[in-house]
Amino acid sequence: MTTELTLLTRVAYRGQEVTAPRLRGLLALLAEDLRAGCSTGRLVEGLWDDELPERPGKAVQVLVSRLRSQLGPDVVASTPAGYRLALTEEQVDSSALPLRAAAAEARARAGAHGDALAEAEAGLALWDGVVASGDGEDLHDPVAA
Repeated sequence: MTTELTLLTRVAYRGQEVTAPRLRGLLALLAEDLRAGCSTGRLVEGLWDDELPERPGKAVQVLVSRLRSQLGPDVVASTPAGYRLALTEEQVDSSALPLRAAAAEARARAGAHGDALAEAEAGLALWDGVVASGDGEDLHDPVAA
């Protein structure tokens, strides 16, 4: 399975860069728990740490609509309490990396060192080692976190 959503080195879906800060934050928050997603309240809390919009629930709906129009209607699914990404752990680099690390460790313990190396290399390929600058603006950014 290929990685669809990149969060570790940049924010992009299927190679299409996502540059709007709130959309980037929305993706990062939704990627925290791919199975359950986030409640609308959690999204509001994570996206507006300074001044809340007049209608926070509606503001989240607008962001989800913008994200769907930019990346496709099937990227974000609605849940009874909020939203979730319609992606598997293998499709999101920030989730796929720990999976690869765990698989490498398990294969190494089993003595399959070649397979362990292949898993580790696949995990390393997900991240180019570049760390975003921490100039203070990123302190409340879900992507930086």
